[in-house]
Amino acid sequence: MKIKEYITNYDQLFDSMLKCKKNVSWKPSVKSFVLNGVENCLKMEEQLQNDTWINRKPKPIIVTYPKRRECLSIPFRDRVYQRSINDNSLYPQTTKHFVYTNIACQKFKGTKKAMDVMRQYLHRYYINNKTNVGYVVWIDIHGYYQNMRHKDVNECFYKMCDSDTASMSQDVLDTQYTGDVGYNPGSQMVQIAGISLLNELDHFIKEKLHCKSFIRYMDDSYLITNDKEKAKQWKKIVCDKLIELGFEPNPKKAKVLRIDKGFMFLGFKATLSKTGKVYYNLSSENIKHERRKLKKQVIKSKKCEMTKEEIDASLHSWKSHAELGNTYKLLQRIDAYYANLWKEIKV
Repeated sequence: MKIKEYITNYDQLFDSMLKCKKNVSWKPSVKSFVLNGVENCLKMEEQLQNDTWINRKPKPIIVTYPKRRECLSIPFRDRVYQRSINDNSLYPQTTKHFVYTNIACQKFKGTKKAMDVMRQYLHRYYINNKTNVGYVVWIDIHGYYQNMRHKDVNECFYKMCDSDTASMSQDVLDTQYTGDVGYNPGSQMVQIAGISLLNELDHFIKEKLHCKSFIRYMDDSYLITNDKEKAKQWKKIVCDKLIELGFEPNPKKAKVLRIDKGFMFLGFKATLSKTGKVYYNLSSENIKHERRKLKKQVIKSKKCEMTKEEIDASLHSWKSHAELGNTYKLLQRIDAYYANLWKEIKV
């Protein structure tokens, strides 16, 4: 069976529908599709294999935290089709080309894995150099998705995947996004483009610069060395490569930092102590935001605008992330603060 026939057959579409409805089955559009799921998937199979399928336009939405972003809401039927492309062909074909420490948005990888790998790198640095004084090159891209060139993404997919998969992916992205530059987050396919586009640069850093301690989490790259001059040289080389690819390194974040002084890593301040212990401390801005949010939510609950169960679920989600760091006492203080809010706030 050809890859296009496999991606668009009924079994794969129905399986993708079941994955897509997870945690969003309460939405009217999802309910409507799933209620007649068998019929809808059969109809999709016929349209896709007869080349009468038309991709629908996504709906623009605004996400305001942690920073304002323009995103897209993909129609459910299109999400089912795209999930079949992604899971059955695009994702497995692209990820097999990656370096191990390209670590975002992949199975068995993510924030916790990235923090574990960074901890291993810092421990190894301490053992090899007998000191916690060293340098990390942190490079962040300003407006990564907004500055992706469509031509580069299409070429990347054609290099990594078979022609059918690349062609189907290009057709989806060309329908969703106009112009020659820029994607808005919201599509799983765009996430795969994000982790794939800098793959050649990852290999350059590992194989040409010979950086043994390197991590890339989407558009954030970290390179560790004990030589300050080498760190400055690496920073310039990588930034120049990014400019060639049409990206602008963020001037506030593209810098060489001291390991012993600490550096920001995925929302935590990572520090290597004099005794070789690695600490992850949650940023003060994140903590202040959570405290303000809890106060607003409790006020809303007292006004019967939201339930305590909803607040508890939101707090649990935040604590699950915070627990990745050295936050035992912090979480105790947050629990005490939350309990006091219910006693102190009068509406």
